[in-house]
Amino acid sequence: MSYSNSSRKVLAGTVALAIAAMAGPLALPAVADSGTGVTRPDTGAQATSTAALSPGSEVVMSGATGFLVSTRDYDLLWIRYDDGSITNLGRGYSQVPKNQSFGAVSDVVALEQGYLGEADHRAELHDMSTGAVTVVALGKYLDFVGAVGSTAMACPYAPPQGTDCRELHLLTVVDGVQSDRTVTGLPDDTRTVGIASTAPGSLVLYYNRLTGADTDFYYAVVDLASGVATSSHLARSTWADAALSPKYLATLQGPAWPATSQLRVENRGNGKVSQIDTHRHVSRPLVGLVGDWALFGSSTPLSAGSTDEDFSFRAVPVGGGTSRKILDHATSLATTPDGALLVMGGTLAQGEGVYRVYPGADGAPVVEMVAGTGEPEGITLVSSDVPAVATLDTAPWKARWQLSRYNAEVILTLRNTATGASNTWDLYPSDNTTEPVGMDYRGRIRIDWQGWLDTGSAPNGNYTWQITAKPFNALGPDLKVSGTFKVTRRPAPHDYTDNGSPDLLARDSAGVLWRVDTYQYPGRYPNLESTDRVKVGGGWNAYNRITAVGNVAGGPGGDLVARDSAGVLWLYLGTGKGTFATRTRIGAGWNAYTQLTGTGDFSGDGKADLVARDRDGFLWLYKGTGNWKAPYAARTRIGGGWNAYNQITAVGNVAGGSAGDLVARDSAGVLWLYQGTGKGTLAARTRIGGGWNTYTQLIGMGDSNIDGKPDLLAIERDGGTWRYRGTGNANAPFAAREMGNLFSVDQHYNTIV
Repeated sequence: MSYSNSSRKVLAGTVALAIAAMAGPLALPAVADSGTGVTRPDTGAQATSTAALSPGSEVVMSGATGFLVSTRDYDLLWIRYDDGSITNLGRGYSQVPKNQSFGAVSDVVALEQGYLGEADHRAELHDMSTGAVTVVALGKYLDFVGAVGSTAMACPYAPPQGTDCRELHLLTVVDGVQSDRTVTGLPDDTRTVGIASTAPGSLVLYYNRLTGADTDFYYAVVDLASGVATSSHLARSTWADAALSPKYLATLQGPAWPATSQLRVENRGNGKVSQIDTHRHVSRPLVGLVGDWALFGSSTPLSAGSTDEDFSFRAVPVGGGTSRKILDHATSLATTPDGALLVMGGTLAQGEGVYRVYPGADGAPVVEMVAGTGEPEGITLVSSDVPAVATLDTAPWKARWQLSRYNAEVILTLRNTATGASNTWDLYPSDNTTEPVGMDYRGRIRIDWQGWLDTGSAPNGNYTWQITAKPFNALGPDLKVSGTFKVTRRPAPHDYTDNGSPDLLARDSAGVLWRVDTYQYPGRYPNLESTDRVKVGGGWNAYNRITAVGNVAGGPGGDLVARDSAGVLWLYLGTGKGTFATRTRIGAGWNAYTQLTGTGDFSGDGKADLVARDRDGFLWLYKGTGNWKAPYAARTRIGGGWNAYNQITAVGNVAGGSAGDLVARDSAGVLWLYQGTGKGTLAARTRIGGGWNTYTQLIGMGDSNIDGKPDLLAIERDGGTWRYRGTGNANAPFAAREMGNLFSVDQHYNTIV
C-alpha cells in the first residue's frame, strides 16, 4: 500500500454542498428541506470549498479536521473539512472499509503494511491533522484489528487457536517506546474478538464464546485508558453490529425474515435496556447513536435490494416513540469526535453523498449534506443513441440507452403514432447479450428491431419509443423517458400495406380476394408467419389471370394487373393501406398469353416490368414506364422455346446480378434460373435442381426476412407453404427450404399471388 502526501482540490460543478470549518455542528448554508421530515437550520457560516465523491464511495471514519472514504476501487481518500482538499492514501485491499480497521473518531488513519509474520509487518498511524506518522510494530500480532486515535489493537498468534482472535492487545508508541496492554475483563472462553463501534476514549467489542451458540455475539465496552472491558447487559445477537456513545450502547437484533427487527439500547449509566420495535425487517444492519436518538436501517446501495424491504435510514428516541426518516437509504456510517454521524446515503431531493447527522436545538437529529457524488437518488437516463430514421428494408433499427443503474424492471414500448399499434418488452438484467432486445448488468438497454408490432409488421410512418424503469428497491420514482423516430422503406413488390413485409393475395372459389400479411418471427419455428386474413373484396372471378407486378407507378404500395375473359388487362393501383384504387384499363388482346409474371426490373431502369409468354412459346418484355395511365411500353421479344415450362416466375434479383431474374420449371420438375442482364434480355439458363413439381405455385414474394435478398414462396397441393430464402449466389440462388405458416388448412384458394 502506497502513501502520498500530495493533495488536490476537488473540481467544482458537481452536485455537492460545500464543507465549512468544523466547530461544533458542521456549519453549512441553509438549503431547502430534503423531504425527509427533518428540519435543517441555517447555521450562519459560509461555504469555503466544494468536495465531490465518486459514485460507490463509502464513509470509513471521521476526525476533527476531515473524514476518510473508500472509493469503489478501494482508494482511501482523506477529505478536509476546511478546504475540501483530498489526500489519496492508496488502496486498502487488506483492510475492510466498513469496520474500524482504518481507525475511528480521530484524525489518525491506520494503514496495515508489510507481511504477516515478517519483520516489516506494522501499522502506520497517519495523523492527518499534523502529517506525523507513528509506526506500531505488529510482530507476533497476525490479526490487526484497528485503531482508535493513537492506540492500535491487535490479536496475537496463539496455537492451536490459529488466527482466531481470543484476546485483544492495546498497542501505543510514546516517545519512540512501544507499550503493550492486554484488555482485561473478557470471559476466559472468549473468541473471535472484533471492534463493533467506537467513541472517544472507548470502544465496544463483539465476541463469541466457546460455551455459547457459535453464531451469537456478545458485547463488552472497553475503556482505553484502563484497558478494562465491561460486559454489556444487551442480549447476545446474531449480528456483530453495534453503536456506541458516551451514554448508550445500541444493537439491532435480527430475527429471520419477515419478522421485524428489534432495536435494543443500553443506558451505560444504569445498565437499563430498552427495546424498540423497528416495524420492519433489517437484513444488513446499520445502527448509530446521535444524542438521545438511535438511528437504524439496512445497508443497501442503490443497485441492490428489492421492494420487500424498507431501506430508509430512520431515527427514533432511545426511550421509544415514532421513528422519522433521515435518509431514503444508507450504506455506511462513522461516528465523529463530537458525537455526530457521517452517513453515506441519499435522498430524492439531494441525491447521493455523505450526510452529517447531529442533534438539533431540540435534540432531534438534523441532517445536511457534506459531500455529494453527483448521483441522483432515482434512476436516470445517462445517454442514448436512437436513430431518427429506421430504414427497415436495409437493416434492423438499432437503438441504445444507458441507465444510471441496472436493478430495475424496464418496459420498452414502440408505438405507431397513427394507428396506436405497438410492441412492448419487459426487460430484466441479464448476462445474455445475444438477444435482439435486452438489458445487461451495466444498465445498457438494446434493441435490434426488425419491425414487428403486435398487429404484424410495422408500417412506414411516425413512431414513439418509451422506456419506463421501475427500480427493484423502490429507491426513487419510476423513470419515464420517450422520443420519436420514423420508419421508412422503399416500396416492395409484394407489399400492399406499406409495412415492408410481403403480402399475399388469395382468391377463393366464390371470387373473394383475401390478403394476408407475412412477417418474420425470429426464434420461432416456423418463423415465417402471417396475420389473420383480411377481405379485399368480391367479384374477382371475373378474371382468369391475376398477377402481382410490383410498384408500376411510384405509389405507396404494390400494384396488380388482372385479365378478364375478353382478354382486357386491368391495372389496380395499391393504396398502401391494403386496398386498391378503382381499376384502370391497360388494353385488350392479352388473352394471347398463357403466362404473365411481374415484380422484376429486367431493363435496369428501376421500373417494374411485365413478362408474358404467348401460345407459341415466345417470351415478351413489357418495360415499365412509371406512368399509371400507360404503365407499359410496347413489347419487345426476349426469345422462344418457353413452352417447355409450366411455371415462369419473376423473382427479383436473387443471383446478385445487375437486374431481375426469372425461374422456370419444366415438365420434369426441374427448376432453372435465368439471370437478367439489365438490358431487357436474359442470360443462358442454369439448373437449380429437381423435385419442384410437388408445388402448384411458385411466387416471387420479395424480401421476407430483411436480408436485402428476394425470396421464393412455394405452395403445395394441400396448401402447405415453404420459403426458399434468396442467397445472392448464382450457383445456388436459394437456401434450403423452411416451412411457413401462412394459410389455415380450412381455407381453400384457387389463386395465390
